[in-house]
Amino acid sequence: MGLLSCQQQEQQPQPPLLEVGQRQLTLQQFDHELRETYPDISALSNQEQLQLKEQLLKQLIDRELILGEANRLNVQLTPDELDAALEKVRGGYSEEEFTKVLEQTGKTREHWITALKLHLLTAKVSAAALSSQVEVSDQEIKEYYKNHREEFRRPVEISARQMLFNSRDEANKVLELLKDGGNFVTLATQYSESPDRESGGALGYFSAGQLPAEFDAVLFKLPVKQVSAPIESPYGFHLFLVERRRKAGLRSYAAVKDEIAGKLYQQKEETAFHQWLEDLKKTTTIHINRDLLQEKSEP
Repeated sequence: MGLLSCQQQEQQPQPPLLEVGQRQLTLQQFDHELRETYPDISALSNQEQLQLKEQLLKQLIDRELILGEANRLNVQLTPDELDAALEKVRGGYSEEEFTKVLEQTGKTREHWITALKLHLLTAKVSAAALSSQVEVSDQEIKEYYKNHREEFRRPVEISARQMLFNSRDEANKVLELLKDGGNFVTLATQYSESPDRESGGALGYFSAGQLPAEFDAVLFKLPVKQVSAPIESPYGFHLFLVERRRKAGLRSYAAVKDEIAGKLYQQKEETAFHQWLEDLKKTTTIHINRDLLQEKSEP
């Protein structure tokens, strides 16, 4: 009978640690979130551990409010949206390389994807709930441009192309072909070892400081339409061609209008979202079983 009593006690459902409206989180679920967010807090004092748990609870309350509103508004994240976001964040990394990068941060791939899903869903919920409340007028854009002109001052920029070779001899051979009238784009496509060979070695526009210093020292002194001598780097030997030089100056209002509009919209949306979340907390029943949390923090 004693064994049966113990089994019955074990089978009884645990009271929730956190209730946010109709959504609940058990102590076991919270412990899992804690391990994923803070892999090892054993070296911290009980008080420090409790502070971290309180901080995590605040984050989970926000999460559950957002997920609850997503359900109410029927906002969902599609597989295509997630795949596109994953591809964008992963950049040039392979799946294996990206997984290793995540491991170095102490996060599992599953936890990272869950966080990305929440980020994307939050953006969709925000848009669904607040899009009609957030507007940016032409007057606001003009005022921002007028009062923040320094943000839109453009340094000297150049547009250039490059070729990359494994040895100085290879670079010099192609340099001779250029001196004999060869076309830089055509020769880059044929001989360059750099991935940008497919675009004729195009580097686009850039300002000083965006490329290695040894490149800047050559490129920003090189006359337009002139090819450099071979430049050594850790990657090999480069030939550079400066195609255009753009003077420093103030970017026009027309050129930056959409950029400013996007920035102001994002600022307004973030402010509105935080206010919306605070209002939601006031109208949603939220209960934390602090006894369970305290018991877990005791030695």
